[in-house]
Amino acid sequence: MKKILLAGGAFIVLLLVIGACSNNKKEQTPPKTKNGKILIVEYGDFKCPYCKKVEEKVMPTIKKEYIDTNKVEYQFVNAGFLAQDSLVGSRAGNAVEKIAPKEYLTFQHNIYAQQQDEDKKWLTEDFLDKEIDKLDIAQNDKARIKEEYKTKNSDAWKKADEQKKQTKENHIKSVPTVFINGKKVDDPYKLENWKKYL
Repeated sequence: MKKILLAGGAFIVLLLVIGACSNNKKEQTPPKTKNGKILIVEYGDFKCPYCKKVEEKVMPTIKKEYIDTNKVEYQFVNAGFLAQDSLVGSRAGNAVEKIAPKEYLTFQHNIYAQQQDEDKKWLTEDFLDKEIDKLDIAQNDKARIKEEYKTKNSDAWKKADEQKKQTKENHIKSVPTVFINGKKVDDPYKLENWKKYL
């Protein structure tokens, strides 16, 4: 009888351990901002055609009704995993966000608008420099952004690496993946699915 109890106890412990490991592999993101605002976290990649659909169909309303009115905090986590030039695009986006944060969403929108075949290497320094030049900022800020994203070990490079690591650690397997206050948005191509949590 004692052996049966011990075996049963060991089996329950094993189940608990397996359950805990499984839970750790669920997609995760922080539930809210430090200041209590609604937090939108979008995992994406500038080369992803499905992310472009979200940018075109959903983001204009989200920006106008929620971001511009300061009702939410929006974070774009650039997974940067479709190709090597995805990472270059991620660094450029990070540099814009660091030096000209008010222009970041414009930059993101413009990159998606100019998106090319995901199998083609098109997120080049030449392409990105031209998009940076279109931003409504001072010339010296444009120069700083270009230098930042091209400089190894700059903050833009480090953040790109951190975002890639964050994507992996939070078990994000595909993009776009969107969370609002920690809840995953099913079918993020439909605005009404975002609004359920807003």
